[in-house]
Amino acid sequence: MEREDVKALARELGADLCGVAAASRFGEAPEGFRPEDVLPRARSVVVTARRFLQSALEAGSSIPYTDVRNHLTRRMDDLSTELAYRLEDAGARAVPVNAIGPTERDPLSGRTRGILSLKHAAALAGLGWIGRNTLLVTPEHGNLVWLGGVVTDLELEPDPVRAAPRCPEGCRLCRDACPSGALDRDPMDQRACWEHAFGSPAHGGEWRIRCFACRSVCPFARKGPGEGFP
Repeated sequence: MEREDVKALARELGADLCGVAAASRFGEAPEGFRPEDVLPRARSVVVTARRFLQSALEAGSSIPYTDVRNHLTRRMDDLSTELAYRLEDAGARAVPVNAIGPTERDPLSGRTRGILSLKHAAALAGLGWIGRNTLLVTPEHGNLVWLGGVVTDLELEPDPVRAAPRCPEGCRLCRDACPSGALDRDPMDQRACWEHAFGSPAHGGEWRIRCFACRSVCPFARKGPGEGFP
């Protein structure tokens, strides 16, 4: 099976975008969170993306954003698992990487991580680049994407890492909009972000995501589908 065969499968299963990174590109990932830690004979990482509903950012409540996020999480997890099944049926070994969790605590940094960072994998697979708000930015859909992935022992031709633009010099829109100040720290203060963003029944009924300011104020969220970037 070749790269384009895998991409065709991903599109058939509902992916808007798909890229491939060689497992050897993950040398800077934390130990324990590399493709070989997911699948010992890993050769490639297939990353898929679906467009996030832009209108949800403009709703007067955080509930639509939460609903779309939860829907896309389930959809991407199903896509990754089904793609892994298809690759295994074709004779490969393939392990899905879920969109959000379960997660593990990195004992060295104290940060909570999935088994593989999908946004960094997506950048290494040529889908986009990481913005100042720590979100993946794609030319097609800006930062409005949700990700899934599959680690496989197939040695697929990797996509080139994208030579893409970066955040405008001096832009602080996301940092100034962050109520927790998490983006003013390097690395981003994950705990401060999560404690503010993730609501609870005490904050208005059902569990919801109360803050996504860093995504919505970013110029790369306000681009229409397919407009591209300067």
